[in-house]
Amino acid sequence: MNIDEFKNNIFVEAKNQKFEEFEIYYTKTESVNINVYSHQIDKYNENTSIGISFRGIYNGKMGYAYTEILDDASVSLLVECAKNNALAIDNTDQEFIYAGNDTYSLFNNFNEDLYKVTTDEKIRLALDLEKKVMSKDPRVINVSYCSVASSDVEFYIINSKGISLHHRYNYIFGAVIPIIYDGNRKYTSMSFKISNDIKKIDFDSIADEAVKKALSLIGASQITSGKYKIALKNNTVASLLITFARIFSADSTQKNLSLLKDKLNKAIASPLVNIVDDPHMEDGLASCPFDSEGVPTHKKYIVKNGVLNTLLYNLKTAHKDGVKTTGNASRRSYNLAVNISPTNFYIEKGKKTFDELITNMNEGILITDLAGIHAGANGITGDFSISAKGFIVKEGKVNDPIEQFTLSGNFYKLLMDIEDISEDLIFDLGSGSGYFGSPTLLIREMDIAGL
Repeated sequence: MNIDEFKNNIFVEAKNQKFEEFEIYYTKTESVNINVYSHQIDKYNENTSIGISFRGIYNGKMGYAYTEILDDASVSLLVECAKNNALAIDNTDQEFIYAGNDTYSLFNNFNEDLYKVTTDEKIRLALDLEKKVMSKDPRVINVSYCSVASSDVEFYIINSKGISLHHRYNYIFGAVIPIIYDGNRKYTSMSFKISNDIKKIDFDSIADEAVKKALSLIGASQITSGKYKIALKNNTVASLLITFARIFSADSTQKNLSLLKDKLNKAIASPLVNIVDDPHMEDGLASCPFDSEGVPTHKKYIVKNGVLNTLLYNLKTAHKDGVKTTGNASRRSYNLAVNISPTNFYIEKGKKTFDELITNMNEGILITDLAGIHAGANGITGDFSISAKGFIVKEGKVNDPIEQFTLSGNFYKLLMDIEDISEDLIFDLGSGSGYFGSPTLLIREMDIAGL
């Protein structure tokens, strides 16, 4: 049974079961994951998954059910399960089926050329990436991780109020971790690139960057504990944004899980800081003309000149706060309820180059890597204590490498303590949904626990 037949049958069944409003959410994902080790394929996985969720309002409550099978038996089972789910709900939160809008932006972030890249070609790219790394320097003794992965996702939202929406996107990812040996000890570092355009991924530059980063750590020492001026490299800030993004969700403030509650139109960051959520960003991997409820999306400043401009809303949380939704409803999977997520979420870049920022910094610590960030972070209070690597900055120059120290701070305070922002904006894919970016930030002061 195809999706159109299934939709027609389930809509008839939902009406027969006296659902007031209803919706189906269909998703299909094709993924390829290739890991290479010692010039051979170490792990290979090629998978296609299909899932469909039905949700509807019955007796004033929203019931959910899902299946991976599109047949007649699933039609009646889905509707019955959603009905029972609705009857079991005892909270008073009101959920909605969106009525539609004719102002959807027209754009496409599905790359046909990438879709045509065969699995054999992806295997060759992974094997070649490992070879490139091994050839970069005689001190490269092995590659602990080398991967090429791709994903192609399409989904439909069709509801009883007239919405019929479709979107498709894809991307490819390359990553590598070389092992360097200088005769005394081993060093590692990771480099990766991700894009929906394979022409924009330079696998040689991935290999080159990974090896150079690992070599730069040779001779790394420890540092004395204390308070230091800190430059947070762009990749580390992107990781922090991924970790703490939920503080900007209205669902978090309504559940008292974010300290941004009641902070609307108040300063929560340095006046230099602008934080943007842009679902229409060119090359943004989270770009989409509508959210997971079918609401049209738009670019918005979450923080403007340091002031909290808005939270992220879906229909339910917007209704509770008496505002309009921001179009940030999300479903990380067809088998999960509607939630809230950022799209392309980033700190706007400044005007200085990275070198100019370091020159103006003069003395301090450059943080280039964070490890175990989720384990060392409290998503409610904003506190974090994370193992880090980096470099000493002396007289405006990046100097000796340092390691085996802990960077401690508070994300809310970090935003207030930003003294400068460079222009080197980069992005990283979130673990669930969203595409997160930041330039390098200069922070007034943070705690280092070392020797």
